Amino acid sequence: MDLKITNAILPGRQGQWDVGIAGDRITHIAPTLAASATQTLDAQGNLLIPGLVDGHIHLDKALILDRYPALDGTLDEALRETLKLKQSFTIEDIQNRARRVIEQAIAFGTTAMRTHVEVDPTMGLDAMEALLPLRKAYSWGITLQLAVFAQEGITNHDGLRDQLRQALAMGGDAIGSAPYVDPDPKRNIETVFDLAQEFDCDVDFHLDFLDNDEPLLLPFVIEETVRRGWQGRVCLGHMTKLAALTPSELETFAAAMREAGVSVLALPATDLYMMARKDTHNVRRGIAPVHRLAELGVTVGLATNNVFNLFTPFGDGDVLKLCTLLAQVLHLGTVSSHQLCLEMATSQAAAAIGIQHHGIAAGNVADLVLLNVRSVSEAIGAAPMGRTVIKNGVVVAQSKVEQQWFVPKLVSL
Repeated sequence: MDLKITNAILPGRQGQWDVGIAGDRITHIAPTLAASATQTLDAQGNLLIPGLVDGHIHLDKALILDRYPALDGTLDEALRETLKLKQSFTIEDIQNRARRVIEQAIAFGTTAMRTHVEVDPTMGLDAMEALLPLRKAYSWGITLQLAVFAQEGITNHDGLRDQLRQALAMGGDAIGSAPYVDPDPKRNIETVFDLAQEFDCDVDFHLDFLDNDEPLLLPFVIEETVRRGWQGRVCLGHMTKLAALTPSELETFAAAMREAGVSVLALPATDLYMMARKDTHNVRRGIAPVHRLAELGVTVGLATNNVFNLFTPFGDGDVLKLCTLLAQVLHLGTVSSHQLCLEMATSQAAAAIGIQHHGIAAGNVADLVLLNVRSVSEAIGAAPMGRTVIKNGVVVAQSKVEQQWFVPKLVSL
């Protein structure tokens, strides 16, 4: 073995365990491993979890709040002013901001990430040109997927379809859009599926996000998913409108999503901030009920979405902090619900963006995080600062917290 982790607590297992790693793979899990290893890491009874997965983030428009602080904080303002700000983006600017977020994410323990990469008449292919080199540059610490993304609509811009095609040809991993900003949402969705079929890539929509009375687009996406044979390859971000459904309605939609293999990522930091602005009392939370969807067999997860911009004027990209937020909002207070929350930040989030077999099991890739806590509930309850991050079997980051206690001397008078 190249690396042996000893005396670790594993989610869902009793007692302490040793984990053996050879190359980039987990090879052994046992209460005690007698075999020697090139390197041994003593977990000292702390919690070892799969690598964190941030399946929905916007690196190209992160860290721009200082350029235009919010005046009214609405979605309309965010869309309008961010479009203006994008006119001044350069490849170097995008890369510099993205590097800061990626490096911080790696330190937090994020070993896989899907970033949306905006392509529109304003940005052209600049964001793709900026982020594509980072996928290779940071492969030592993170698996970075690039989802080509039409934020400003498709049918309302001549030639945009060809630009999206160019971005995919450059090396995009997925294709997506925000149909709710397009004057023809269904044609927008069809175009995305057309491109996905042409390039044999996954689909990732920002969907059913607004808290208005417009009908859900989810049924049409499910219909297209099945018609195109794209089961298991469609991920939906936001989905805040699901929070307004009755239990029976939610069960009906969940059954259709489960059959179509459509996954959902809640984006709690953004969705809590943006939703229900017009509610004067009994203000809605506006978070997709991912805990109920999980119970109904749908693949679900959570993700960051934005960091310090008009859509989300806070955050640092730590997925574990989002677990704490989601657990508070959705009343996830039991041990079993804490376990589910952790899965939504690791194995389920990975599955949502097409990464299979992400977890602590023999044969899986050794993407792991050792946390300075003794249980899953501690990890969810107070995202610990002390973390050791392992990517492909190699320790790539380590954060430590040191405390010193000073005892005052007693002076006799």
